[in-house]
Amino acid sequence: MNEGRFTINGWLNVFKEQGYTSSHIVRTLKKKFNIKKIGHYGTLDPLASGVLPLALGEATKTIQFITCTQKSYSFFINWGKETDTCDKAGKVLRETNARPNIAEIKPTIKKYFMGNIDQTPPIFSAVKVNGKRAYQLARKNEKFEINSKRIKVIKFELLKFINKNKAQFLVSCGPGTYVRSLARDLSKKLGTLGYASSIVRLKNSYFCISKSISFDKIVNSNIQNFYNKLLPVDYVLKNFKEIKLEKKYSDMLKDGKIVFLSEFNNNEARDSIFLIKCNSQLVSIANLKKGYIIPRRNFNN
Repeated sequence: MNEGRFTINGWLNVFKEQGYTSSHIVRTLKKKFNIKKIGHYGTLDPLASGVLPLALGEATKTIQFITCTQKSYSFFINWGKETDTCDKAGKVLRETNARPNIAEIKPTIKKYFMGNIDQTPPIFSAVKVNGKRAYQLARKNEKFEINSKRIKVIKFELLKFINKNKAQFLVSCGPGTYVRSLARDLSKKLGTLGYASSIVRLKNSYFCISKSISFDKIVNSNIQNFYNKLLPVDYVLKNFKEIKLEKKYSDMLKDGKIVFLSEFNNNEARDSIFLIKCNSQLVSIANLKKGYIIPRRNFNN
């Protein structure tokens, strides 16, 4: 089949299995399907599995406009050991015989781990320290400090107390949250040590695990099947309102010109973001101000 017939623009809801890096999945699909531009929205650790949204072609332009940024994870905390990676792959730093009291878990979460909180990412993370990734410095045993950052925890629940050494949790959170840090910090608040295991991302923005497609299935599909799995370029922008334009106006926007439409002149003075479409195709992400449509990012269809 002639792959040149297919313009590969859109989103792909990939299920990443344990063992793969996010960058490996990107590189493999880019090579296999001859995709010029591809990026992932939200990295997943090699030991984690779950939803890994990929933006292909023109869809990469929409990433900066995503406002639905909530993520959900299922994970286990293994009590009694602290590791340098905050998961089971790391080197054990300390051990303790102390175990949490199940009755203390829920009130401790409610008191310390809900809403806007400060969190320090693990030293083995992709956070940049003086221009370098923290995990690169950690692998070289270099001494460095990571600044804490503000994150948002929307929901944090104890799902199941497996036994005295292990419990399962569910968390819904904003961007930049490290589940491994939550496991480490909750353990310490409970008077013990702990690390995260079996982390599964259940949801990322509008992408959920129930509709994800395994990486192995995708990589073994032909170009037609691959193309059929794509979600629209504007899939992540469904919370924005649309304005439908005639072709002559959409062509003006594509040329970078500002378009005035009197019917939108009663729009409030503040800038509002709209999706500009022509024949159901996304033409531009634009600001609307007092009737003027001002293109922010244009799309090639």
